[in-house]
Amino acid sequence: MIRVLVPTTVAQGDLAEVLRLYDELVTETRKEDGCINYELLQRTDNPCELVLAEEWESQEHLDAHTHTEHFVRLVAALDKLETAAPAQIFTKVL
Repeated sequence: MIRVLVPTTVAQGDLAEVLRLYDELVTETRKEDGCINYELLQRTDNPCELVLAEEWESQEHLDAHTHTEHFVRLVAALDKLETAAPAQIFTKVL
């Protein structure tokens, strides 16, 4: 099992558009083979700080996800509106 966390920061004026784009990304990604969980989290004390939390059956499933049409298209749009930290990839050990 692979888990991925991607922290990101969004300008207040772009938040509504970013959430719209993530809504489509989350909806489409959850349909993918190997996707266990895919959700967007928002800090309670700062709504402009988000974390994309992913859970995949395998690295191969995660790799396939990054080549889907919706991922490529939506991440390109999100890159213009947010400042994302590098993805943190974890594997379950216990």
